[in-house]
Amino acid sequence: MRVKNIVEGVLMVDLEPSGTTGWLATYVILRGDFAAIVDPGPKASLESYKKLIDALSLDRFKEVYIVLTHVHIDHSGVVGDLLEYLPSAKVLVHPRGVKHLTDPSKLWSSSLEVLGDVARLLGEPKPVPQSRILVAEDRAGLNLGDLVLVPIYTPGHATHHVSYMLDPIGILFAGDSIANYFNERIYPVTVHPFNGDEYLSSLDLMLKLRPKKIAVTHYGVITENPDVFIQRAKDKLISWTYSISNMINEGVSSVEEIYHSILSNDVELAYAKQLENSMPAFRGSTYRVIVGLYNYLLYKLKRANLATNPQR
Repeated sequence: MRVKNIVEGVLMVDLEPSGTTGWLATYVILRGDFAAIVDPGPKASLESYKKLIDALSLDRFKEVYIVLTHVHIDHSGVVGDLLEYLPSAKVLVHPRGVKHLTDPSKLWSSSLEVLGDVARLLGEPKPVPQSRILVAEDRAGLNLGDLVLVPIYTPGHATHHVSYMLDPIGILFAGDSIANYFNERIYPVTVHPFNGDEYLSSLDLMLKLRPKKIAVTHYGVITENPDVFIQRAKDKLISWTYSISNMINEGVSSVEEIYHSILSNDVELAYAKQLENSMPAFRGSTYRVIVGLYNYLLYKLKRANLATNPQR
């Protein structure tokens, strides 16, 4: 387990789930009687949490919140177990995510389908009692002493994705709404089911927020020129969309061929592909983002063809 101070009272914690270091960052806010854990991670993080709770005395805080950007199991899978060790904690999540916390069976089934052995490595989530859940309403701030954590709906990566602005410090906890970030290399998180139009709109919204820092779950904090970070993600998504659309129009129907074409022309994605060999929980990520964008573009193309030829 690794702990790094971002600013006073805000920590970045790498719980090293499944022995994977440098893949998933959890953020802990400690302010007066208030504590918040942003994106606690998968069930595989539980043993590290037992140590973290003791190290930070998290059970002594008057109010504890577990804050979810979305319910994908790499971000939320440990919640049901974690609540047993933090009996006063409440879980903050988008309204569409509530049903997947109280009954995670469908979430687990889809995770197995998409992630396969990686899902088993991360662990099956436990149900969360309805009484422990708070709904994150867009722009409805959560008071944390002299700070306010403001939910901001940022769909695209998932329909229920929420980013959170910590005011007045200006840290944006972005989850997967912008990009994966490894050693200053980035790529947008376009896994299925993905909506490109919503993703781009969310990026434009976050540019307008003008955050001072951006904290992403995979992996770390952008402290210099956060607006450039968002713009880089936007530019790459537009570039990928252009390249994949051209290949589809040229009759390329093999997603593997499209993946290898993008991989050979994108040094940042190729760098992330190399990391998969040393990060068990990260395996297949680069392929899944291309598949997700490809599926989205095929869907848009079919919709456009139906609109043009409604009788077909």
